[in-house]
Amino acid sequence: MGSSQFAILSFVFSAFAYIPYVRGVFKSKTRPTISTWISWCLMDGVVLAGMVAQHQIAWQMIAYVLGCLAVISASLYCNATLGWKNLDTYCVGIVAVAVCSWAITGDPDLAIVFSLVAAIVGSVPMMVNSWKDPANEMLMPWLFIMAGGICGVLAITEYTIAGAATQWVFLAVQVIFVALITRKFSPSRSKLMSQVLMRD
Repeated sequence: MGSSQFAILSFVFSAFAYIPYVRGVFKSKTRPTISTWISWCLMDGVVLAGMVAQHQIAWQMIAYVLGCLAVISASLYCNATLGWKNLDTYCVGIVAVAVCSWAITGDPDLAIVFSLVAAIVGSVPMMVNSWKDPANEMLMPWLFIMAGGICGVLAITEYTIAGAATQWVFLAVQVIFVALITRKFSPSRSKLMSQVLMRD
């Protein structure tokens, strides 16, 4: 299978991941941290813009931007808590620095690097929430988005910042989330939850 086919699969898997996630928001099966998704949306937008400027588009990035907008819209419609914290302000600030550095130097690679740093930092609150309570997140959407991330890595044709860094960083973050969320299926955790429910 060639890189173009993997690129298509990365978009399909990544886009499909948001369908059950948005449905989960409407049915209260997942409780996303809106501030994290807003930060991700801004960062994804800058990364995608940097890729477009260098004519090296990772197609899953389009799915990420549209998917983030869908999750944010669904969360706001369901009156979810914004949960904005100082860390979110720092992440948005890093994105602002990314855009400014791009405008000053004319180098979109700087914007991509700063945005990836912000993406990692911005993921911390949701990682902490997933560590404390893995039930906050649905596993299926994250499995699909990780599958899209794997296909995105397999679709890499040029190992440059614009052509490869984003795919590897995002896949690493996705793997961490899947690992955290799958903890809710561990026998020891299930036994502990059963004991808590019996006490209640």
